[in-house]
Amino acid sequence: MLSSFFSKDVTIGIDIGSNCIKAIEIAPTSNGWTLVNAAVAPTPIEAIKDGCIINIVDVSQQIRDMLRDAGMKPTGAVCAISGSQVIVRQVQFPKMTEALLRKSIKYEAGKFISSSMEDSVVEFEILGDAEDPSLMNVMLVAAPKDMIDSRIAALESAGLEPLVIDIESFAMIRALVEFNSTDEYLHSTIALIDIGASHTNVDIVSRGEFALTRNIPIAGDSFTNSIRSLMGGTFEDAEQAKLALTAEQPIDELSASTTENRCWRVVQPLLDELIREIRRSIHFYLSQFPEDSADAQVGKIILTGGTARMPGLPSYVSAKLGIPAQTARVFEQTAIGTGSIPQSFIDEHGPVLAVCTGLALKELIPETASTTAVA
Repeated sequence: MLSSFFSKDVTIGIDIGSNCIKAIEIAPTSNGWTLVNAAVAPTPIEAIKDGCIINIVDVSQQIRDMLRDAGMKPTGAVCAISGSQVIVRQVQFPKMTEALLRKSIKYEAGKFISSSMEDSVVEFEILGDAEDPSLMNVMLVAAPKDMIDSRIAALESAGLEPLVIDIESFAMIRALVEFNSTDEYLHSTIALIDIGASHTNVDIVSRGEFALTRNIPIAGDSFTNSIRSLMGGTFEDAEQAKLALTAEQPIDELSASTTENRCWRVVQPLLDELIREIRRSIHFYLSQFPEDSADAQVGKIILTGGTARMPGLPSYVSAKLGIPAQTARVFEQTAIGTGSIPQSFIDEHGPVLAVCTGLALKELIPETASTTAVA
């Protein structure tokens, strides 16, 4: 592994979201790890549909332009996928060797996955023995081939070698839990809520280990479209109105006041529905344990993603769920220094950099706990 430290090859983590593309380069130092470079650029409009990149040309060109403007010259990249079509489950299989499971994985996985095995990429990681001595616990991951192929094509077209296609949830856990500057999340259960543009991911992490993930189709674009339906005009106009929504009052104050803000009136029902779905996800996890179990509680909620930057959102979520909530501070809470990156950039984009930070760490620390990837 030491040889890679002195290699001229540069690997970045790149998070291709439906709203923006984020890239991170991290390097080892004598004191740990430091952020070498970072970039954020808007994703071409309607370039991604249902998790697949449908406009390879424009996305790859945007990646090239973004990296050039940031002075980044990577040779390889680690990317990720997420969405309702990506299956991540802990399951139990009859005890067998990894080689034998590799041969029979599509048959075994077919019992848990409803989509066509022929159109899916399936991976796994054997976690250890189950309570039943004849079974073993396995982390099962499956995703549509076209979702993976579209990312590989976009990276290759941008002049990058695709090294790994990871799962966004695993990258998030790697950045915020495994690389946390303290061990506070290694002895409790937390919920990572990533509110992106097209969907929201709920990831439950217990004692540092992945426990549950769920995809909810309510996110930033849902709020924007509700405002557009109210006001008319373009999506961009509605996006600006959404950004202006909290310009005078944060969300928690809007909720507590008798405001006549029309945008808030259409956004609040959707936000409350999203929070109800988050509550259902947490309750489903907690239902697996006796009430007096130490695991039968979620001690904290960490919000990430572009929508997590809305002022007052952590207080609003906390009040609704009765659980302390905070926006992720990726480079304040992790053991990764910010180097020469301007603090203004970190302050503006911090909550959206968790996934690509975890991706950048994937190849630097290949032995981290969340190793399962789909390609």
